[in-house]
Amino acid sequence: MNRLLNKTLVYYSFSAIIILLLSAPFIYYTLEKLYKDDVDEAILLRSDEFTRNNEPTLKITDIPTWNRFNRDTRILPDTVKSKPKNNIIQQVFLDTLVPEWEPYRVLYKDVSIQGKPFVLMIRLNLVESEDLIRTIVWIYLGILFVLLLVIFFITLFISNKLWYPFHDTLKKIEQFSIESNQMPAFKKTGIKEFNQLNKSLTKLIQQTLQSFDLQKVFIQNASHELQTPLAIFQSKLDLLMQDSHLQEQQLNIVHSLYESVSKLKRINKNLLLLAKIENNQFIETSSISIKEIIEEVIPYFSEQAIGKNITIHTELKNNLTIQCNKTLIEILIHNLFLNAVRHNILNGSIYINTENNRFTIINSGINAPLDTSIIFERFKKGSKNPKSTGLGLAIVKEICIRNGWQIDYKFKNGMHCFILVF
Repeated sequence: MNRLLNKTLVYYSFSAIIILLLSAPFIYYTLEKLYKDDVDEAILLRSDEFTRNNEPTLKITDIPTWNRFNRDTRILPDTVKSKPKNNIIQQVFLDTLVPEWEPYRVLYKDVSIQGKPFVLMIRLNLVESEDLIRTIVWIYLGILFVLLLVIFFITLFISNKLWYPFHDTLKKIEQFSIESNQMPAFKKTGIKEFNQLNKSLTKLIQQTLQSFDLQKVFIQNASHELQTPLAIFQSKLDLLMQDSHLQEQQLNIVHSLYESVSKLKRINKNLLLLAKIENNQFIETSSISIKEIIEEVIPYFSEQAIGKNITIHTELKNNLTIQCNKTLIEILIHNLFLNAVRHNILNGSIYINTENNRFTIINSGINAPLDTSIIFERFKKGSKNPKSTGLGLAIVKEICIRNGWQIDYKFKNGMHCFILVF
């Protein structure tokens, strides 16, 4: 993305080039006319000098000598009748020195030498049009170069001086963190538009902070107000299940209610966790060893894997260490392990691998790839497991987004593979 300074320079430079190009014909014809006027004036001056100083004293016998030493002021016979007299015209003559044809301004004038009529021809060489154009091009290139330098330094000065309040505001917005709950202090400027911008930003940030505080309060209240009655309800169902007077059909209904309440508690807990992650409420970070986290959770999931006779293989090649919130990385790895166990098959396998900056977990399961377009969305389940809430991988994805990590899914050789790149 282009900076404002670069865009301004492009517009100014483009405008300068267009103006110079449009003005080039005008400058060319103006210079050409001025040059011709100067040449014509010089011709008339020579004509007057000849009439005043040479015509009265010159002899007919001196004409050949005169013409030999004066290439551009020649005395011709009166036979030159076709040429317009006493008017300066433009003609081309062959330059025998180069040789090439060159443009001249020429005056033909009637003179009298020793009483006999002759024609005085005075000519002056013009700069060729190509030379004039070449000169103008070089002048224009020089002007353009100087102009672009001037534009650059003026724009740079304006950017540093005039736009300083804007850059200061931008810097403070970039440094602003909603978790700090502190308003950025914008400087007051002498520019109306910048003051309006700062005022609008202040109002917007205040509203954002208020909404964030209200959301945190709601999450805390929801966590307490929902979890408590659900826990009470579950405990009552637990007591009811222990009642020996219940018939089998009634016991099945109570057990179904118990499972539904347990799932509801998990959904509520996961939704609250997602809300906290999205609101950046896990801000404390430390250096975490992925190997240690894996070694802590493996015993727990090994017990759960026994029911399906799942074999867990680990290959921890290096002690991968990252900087993050410990609670979040524990939740992430826990959810990936739980997903691998819950959606596995009887006598299945789980492979855990750490290498360089990546953590990989591979598990057997249904012999078909999962839909990668919805696998990390909320309440999208790859299987019909009743214990699944459809939020585990959504939480994994959200944690990765908040930390700038990358999570990918692949299906290869009948195995489901989740690759986490830190």
